[in-house]
Amino acid sequence: VNIFFSMTVGEEWRKALEKEGYGHTALRKGDCLKLKKFTRIWKRALRIVRLSGSFSPHSVFEFGCGGGKHLVPFALHGFQCVGIDVSPEVLERARGYIEDASRLCGAELPIELIRGDFLEYNAPDTLYDIVFHVGVIEHFLDDAERLTAIKKMFALAKPGGYVVSMVPSGTHPIRKKMKELGLGGYGIGEIDYTPEIMQKEFEICGAEKAWVLPHNIFGYLLIDDSNGFRRIFSKLFYYLMQIIPPDFFLHHFAVRHASALIGVAKKPLR
Repeated sequence: VNIFFSMTVGEEWRKALEKEGYGHTALRKGDCLKLKKFTRIWKRALRIVRLSGSFSPHSVFEFGCGGGKHLVPFALHGFQCVGIDVSPEVLERARGYIEDASRLCGAELPIELIRGDFLEYNAPDTLYDIVFHVGVIEHFLDDAERLTAIKKMFALAKPGGYVVSMVPSGTHPIRKKMKELGLGGYGIGEIDYTPEIMQKEFEICGAEKAWVLPHNIFGYLLIDDSNGFRRIFSKLFYYLMQIIPPDFFLHHFAVRHASALIGVAKKPLR
């Protein structure tokens, strides 16, 4: 249920994150290697980028950068990073997190943070190898507005560069329950993404080629609010399933039981 129905998406996020959200635990000595490590979802996305042509990315732009946790690993790998977010409070938390990571790793991280609404952002002439978001675009309930945002991501990508979209899957068994109870989110409305919707949007926005991968099979079991033995069994079953490589599952089954979708689209060279 969209509890901020009359607001724009940017206003919804500003209100939702005014007092909390994207808080990070204190970093400790020895955490630098952990910070540099890309998560499973990014390893899959970057594998596509690296295997789809002679392309060596060096810069990234994140739409809806939140607390900065996705930018820090890129910066520690030498990428020039820019992130934009509508919430000044969240950006302050991100700056603190980035400063802590810089001190811990003994290096000034090349991350620029911008406060603003992405739809109103007038970008300079700089273009990026990878333009991405994680869990943002699905909150644009209006189809035209959502396509405008995706087209803007393509506009910020270099010719031959990539747009990466990571969204919750709209097809898993407890999706309806999640939305009704606000499980795993901030209560802001979301569309139910499918691989077909994502593929079509990429094509409309000018992708030369696009890949959509179901990710984190059975991940929804970790946010189910079941109690007792069922919850313990669900968590155990989930972790056992993670031993199996994601490509092992039949595509239809993986789409049905994925908790997230990874979309990677290549921008034409011309």
